[in-house]
Amino acid sequence: MDSLDFRLDHPLRSFALGVELQVGRETLALVGPSGAGKSSILRAIAGLFRPAAGRIELGAETWLDTERRISLPPERRSVGLVFQEYALFPHLTVESNIGFGGRGRVRELLERFGISALARARPADLSGGERQRVALARALARDPAVLLLDEPLSALDAHTKATVRAELGALLRELRLPTILVTHDFEDAAALADRVGVIVDGRILQLGPSQGLLAAPASGFVASFTGANLLPGTARPGPDGLTEIALDSGTTAFSTAPGAGRVGVVVYPWEIALSSTEPVDSALNHVRGAVTSLVPLGNRVRVAVGPLTAEVTTGSAERLGLREGDLVVASFKATATRLVAL
Repeated sequence: MDSLDFRLDHPLRSFALGVELQVGRETLALVGPSGAGKSSILRAIAGLFRPAAGRIELGAETWLDTERRISLPPERRSVGLVFQEYALFPHLTVESNIGFGGRGRVRELLERFGISALARARPADLSGGERQRVALARALARDPAVLLLDEPLSALDAHTKATVRAELGALLRELRLPTILVTHDFEDAAALADRVGVIVDGRILQLGPSQGLLAAPASGFVASFTGANLLPGTARPGPDGLTEIALDSGTTAFSTAPGAGRVGVVVYPWEIALSSTEPVDSALNHVRGAVTSLVPLGNRVRVAVGPLTAEVTTGSAERLGLREGDLVVASFKATATRLVAL
């Protein structure tokens, strides 16, 4: 299967979009805040807007080359596009919506997505998950060579989202099309994509497997966006070859990572243990503070303690009897303490 190669340069309102990427038989997620340029990339690939400069190629086929004045219209680009709000035609039935993408595969796709019983229904009668399945079926009815997904899970409630995310992940692994998914949710990106690119102000800050971004964030922004605690401080050589960091909050932390001068201490919530008293264990870093919030997340609880957010199992939270206002100790190891330049 051909790969999708593109380079796009275009001035936007407050910054210039500038990206160059290659997408093979994989799902690439572009994750970043609203207004970072993510949807503009999808629209350019689909042919819905023409950038000031760039090229888009699928194998030997050129969809866009501004230097050679080539710009194929959307209908000549083999793209399946799922819009953020699905953009289903309200006056058409499910069957007709899918048929708008391509009539030859309607029955097959109705069965594949388990929506045959909804063939005569209209979008207003569907749940969020059902609408998403119809939108995906319509996109695939074109038998596209490239699949583009614009915030495909953002319109779903939390309960539906988990189910649909699992279904979408299985579908993408089966299709193995060059797929670009844009989202502001790193958890969605990590669950669905082979590679993740963090994009801010039209530029890719870091690109790689999600585990690589978690293990070695390239900047404080990437660390925060992937869900880490980011604590500013000043680093200097410490005892036993460790780096000692005087945190701005007044606490001292230690890391096995090298660092000097102004740094950000990066530690993920699931790497933090909580206890009612300072534990006797191998963790070198201990932060005392009051519990300011407890947020249940399925079988886990996110607990805010001073400048940190920890994530513990529901069982651990119950054993500690955690309540807002309780004084606890948040502990994390030097080996789990990453440093980024500030």
